[in-house]
Amino acid sequence: MKKLTALLLCLIVVMPVFAKNDKDRNEFSITYGQYTIPQFAYVMGGVLGAAFTAGHFSFENPHLIGVAGVEYVHYVNNWLGFGGAAMCDYMTATALSVDSNGNKTPNGKFQLGVASVMPVVKFAWLNRPHVGLYSKLAAGGGFAFTNGGEAKDNFMFAFQATPIGVDFGGERFRGFVEAGVGMQGIANVGVRWLF
Repeated sequence: MKKLTALLLCLIVVMPVFAKNDKDRNEFSITYGQYTIPQFAYVMGGVLGAAFTAGHFSFENPHLIGVAGVEYVHYVNNWLGFGGAAMCDYMTATALSVDSNGNKTPNGKFQLGVASVMPVVKFAWLNRPHVGLYSKLAAGGGFAFTNGGEAKDNFMFAFQATPIGVDFGGERFRGFVEAGVGMQGIANVGVRWLF
């Protein structure tokens, strides 16, 4: 199985060198997303923290700021592109201790940020002058940083699976909407420059 995986990875890297590209095409995107994997982990951490401390710990006033990032893709032919994405997700809440009488004592602001970098593979299903339809996969690494509780700074696996994305607009500048799961969120929007 390891040999097959290594062979497939080599083909993914080597095949673009031999692929014919009728029209050299690049994309640079500025993105914003919500409902990311770190946001779900953050919310679940608050729920589980309250459950495992018998209600003596909780989060209040959570603010899921969202994930902002940039992405670059170079197409090696009319339907296959390779590139990379970098993004930062950020959220805050007030950490509280709860005594047996239900009185809440603020413990300060809890902040969680995740910076991620991922290589991207993009598949263009439709590429017209004013509209495009595509899918993409990405996997890489992230660094989580916090300022509160027992959480420690650590590295994490980062990914994004986007089964459907649509871009629309002019031949050079477009807006886009994507639906997927991962570090860029379930809902991801932005602007794109094609050159």
